[in-house]
Amino acid sequence: MDDALWSKLSVEAGVEVDELITAGRNVQALKVMREHIGLPRPALWDCVEALQERADVLEVSGPMRSRASSD
Repeated sequence: MDDALWSKLSVEAGVEVDELITAGRNVQALKVMREHIGLPRPALWDCVEALQERADVLEVSGPMRSRASSD
């Protein structure tokens, strides 16, 4: 996993994002990630890719993982 964006998150924010991904709340996970990384905010697509990779690490199936698999 590319840790460039993930490493910018605090431990607490990372845990929150993991919980949201696991619960299938991908839009909320994206929002939390972008808010906690700070300015300048990363591109939306970069966050989506990071969250897709994180879902794979967490072995979570769902819309993010399905989209990554279909590309």
